[in-house]
This record gives sequence, C-alpha cells and structure tokens, in this order.
Amino acid sequence: MEHLSLKESAYKIIKEKLLGLEFEPGSRIREDLLAQEISMSRTPVREAINQLTAEGLVTNVPRKGIFVVQLTSEEISNLLDIREALETLAIENCIKKATEIQIKILDNILVEFETALSKNNFNKCNSLDSSFHMEIAKISNNIKLIDFLMEIDDFMIIARTIEKKDQPKLKNEITMTEHKAIIEAIKKRDKEVASEAIRTNIRTMKANLCLDNI
Repeated sequence: MEHLSLKESAYKIIKEKLLGLEFEPGSRIREDLLAQEISMSRTPVREAINQLTAEGLVTNVPRKGIFVVQLTSEEISNLLDIREALETLAIENCIKKATEIQIKILDNILVEFETALSKNNFNKCNSLDSSFHMEIAKISNNIKLIDFLMEIDDFMIIARTIEKKDQPKLKNEITMTEHKAIIEAIKKRDKEVASEAIRTNIRTMKANLCLDNI
C-alpha cells in the first residue's frame, strides 16, 4: 500500500481539483481556506502550492496572492500544434515498435474508457484519454519525446475538461470512435492512416474549442 507524506497527499488532492476545474480558472486560492477544505495544516498545503507553482498550474502574484492558471485560446492552440507534431512522430514510431502486448494495453485503456463513459464518469474518461495518448508515446520509446509530451500533459487535461464541459457524453463518444480508429491503424501497421487518425483526434479538440482560425 502506498503511503504518501502530508505534502504529497496535499499535492495530489489539490492537483486533481485543478485538473478537474473545481477552481475557476484565474480565481484566487487562499491557503488557509484550502487547508480547511482538505483538512490539513497550512504547511503541507503551502509546500504543495509551491510545487504546483513550479509546474505552472498556479501563479504566485507578489502582494496579490496565488491564482489558478488561466489558459488563453492562443496558448491552448499553440499547445495543440505542438502536441500534433509530437504525437504524429510518436505514432509513426509506435507503428514500428508496438508488440502485441503493448497493443493489448491500448485496447484495455479503450475498454476502461467505454466503461467510464457508460457510467457518465467524464473525469475518468479525461484521465484515460490522457493515458491512451501517453501509452502511444511510451511505445515509441523516444525518451525526449515522452518527456516533452509529459511536460504539456497536465495542460492538455485542463484543455480537455474545458472542451467537454458542454455535451460531455457526445464528445467522449466521438473520442472513443477516434481512438478505435487509431488502434485499428496501429494493428494494421498502417503509418499513414494512423498518423491521419491521430491528427483528426487532435483537430476535433481544436474544433470543439473553436481554435481552428487561431
């Protein structure tokens, strides 16, 4: 059983709240109220906030306080452009290197996604969406590429939460269909179809966020 320190526990709880948009983007976070909310002392909460500040999920404005990151449309568009380039490379390498066991892992993630969707657990769907894309990157076995994608993954989780705030059921159903197309192309070792499928998946997100013309 995993035993987390108070700081690690505070970090995990607060980060989940941030990624789930339980705090309004751009809103101020008060350490004292947050500590009360999660039933912890202010010290581990402050340490967790410092780590989240270093990761860019919150900002510390001198003499004003701690604020939740607020991604602009342009920032999200730029992140998606980077993600599209990186994931196209990742899936090309994945096609070459994926073993049957690794493909089965992708299948299992999709099964979990479908189960979460049937229960309207959209936060779980968001987490599994991230896991699906990161698993493809891991299969590519390109360490730097994996690092770059992990660096923007939290921001992608936030972007997905924003994207699917309206009509989450329908939009996650579309995601599931697009992920199925990606897996089928990987199984057939069809690099061109797989690359187009992953670009389609990312561009759907852009369209849902109305970022196509940015």
